Amino acid sequence: MIDLNKHLLKITKSLTIGSLWATLSLLPDKATANSVPQLPTPTSSTADLSKFVPVHQLANISPTDWRVQGLKALNDRTSCLGQNNQKRDRPLTRDQFAVGLQKCLDQISQEYLTLTPDEQSFVARIEREFEQELAALGGRIDNLAARTAQLESQQFSTTTTLNGEVLFQLADSFSADDQSQLFTGYRTRLNFDTSFFGDDQLRIRIGVRDTGELEEVEDTFMVRLGVDGESDNDELETEVSYEFAVGERLQVVLGVNSVGADDAAEVLNPLSSSGQGAVSRFARRNPATLRGPSGSGAGIKYELSDSLQINLGYFTDSDDTANPDESAGIFGSSYSAVAQVLTEPVENLEVALTYTRTYYREDDVRLMGATGSENANEPFGDDATSANNFGLDVNWEISDRFEVGGWLGYTAANQEIGDLSATILNGALTFDFPDLGGEGNEAGLIIGVPPIVTQHDDSEIEDERTSLHLEALYRVRINDQIAITPGVFLITQPDHSDRDSIWVGTIRTRFSF
Repeated sequence: MIDLNKHLLKITKSLTIGSLWATLSLLPDKATANSVPQLPTPTSSTADLSKFVPVHQLANISPTDWRVQGLKALNDRTSCLGQNNQKRDRPLTRDQFAVGLQKCLDQISQEYLTLTPDEQSFVARIEREFEQELAALGGRIDNLAARTAQLESQQFSTTTTLNGEVLFQLADSFSADDQSQLFTGYRTRLNFDTSFFGDDQLRIRIGVRDTGELEEVEDTFMVRLGVDGESDNDELETEVSYEFAVGERLQVVLGVNSVGADDAAEVLNPLSSSGQGAVSRFARRNPATLRGPSGSGAGIKYELSDSLQINLGYFTDSDDTANPDESAGIFGSSYSAVAQVLTEPVENLEVALTYTRTYYREDDVRLMGATGSENANEPFGDDATSANNFGLDVNWEISDRFEVGGWLGYTAANQEIGDLSATILNGALTFDFPDLGGEGNEAGLIIGVPPIVTQHDDSEIEDERTSLHLEALYRVRINDQIAITPGVFLITQPDHSDRDSIWVGTIRTRFSF
């Protein structure tokens, strides 16, 4: 939410202080409290102005000029210009000097400071000499105030801001036996973010997408992009959620649509963003604990101390939640219950231990969030499945330009209508390079093993081989609104089976506003 009054004050100050700070930087160290600096007086050469070019025609004012020295002396006693330890020695334009002068005069007026006779004489003279510049400066501020008032009267809402994102993708996949089949896709989102108290946010999101799912071509979930799929029946995708603080340490998240475990628990991977991070689905977050049934639910985040936080949440499939049938509803639908302990044992090193209990109704099973092998997602076919999932996530910000992290995921799955069980593992290492090659750019490397069935009561369902996921991406920031991310990832032995490797390449362009 934009506070226009604060915005006006900030801009006004920037006119009188920030953009012309050179005036302040010329000031010497503050004099002692008992000393009254002697104001310089014009020398005989400066007193006879008729011998010189009129001052208003001069381009610059020297740091040794009596006007600058006089303003310095006045500041030494009154602090009318504040404090600045930077030392510079360069000429000032008359406009720059006028800004510093105006700030000093305003401070003297606001604090009712008493000036000595010499100071009063200096101020009167300098005001007369810079009358034209001071008047122009006042006019600029008045004009800015009028324009800001107009903007305030025409703004969309005093509490709601509108922001959006449009993603365009160009992608392709190919293996030794496949031919290139280049395709395009898009996703559009509009967010209406409202704050009622300043530390809360009501989000209403509408969106639409249409990007091909490569699993339908390559017959494996492992090739899915970070953003894919299409809106159901050309309907808008929606999210309604509300996040607010209770006291200084408790944060509450509520949602009736499109919220899940990753909204209550922290995702430590700096490449997790669907629009700006990893280009594949698997590389965004731990599929064992941070994916699962989602839609409606609630979560809390509580800071026990500055370095220890507990996160809890319960989320259900929103389509089932709205169904009053006895096999659906809040407690009969597919759900995820998550508990996480987040700690920072040393500065810039974050560690998260996460437990998630998931349940999938019959014919609605995607145990690993459509990542990894088919066996890992449906270890018992379409039968109702429950699972205890454990995750260890780490991220270490070694410097402003380099972060390393990753995760391990362990899943103990159980067949609900039988007695079969299975064990599923996954893991990844992430390397992030913020601002590589320029501010706002980012490079990333992800190396991982997608979800794999390592043990099953029916040994025929255990995955035979071990696939590797190797991904590289580089986001180029064009400006504040446009970024382009080329990315590529390689899947060896797809679906943990004896198949040729698959390459997936994409160029994702993001427009934000």
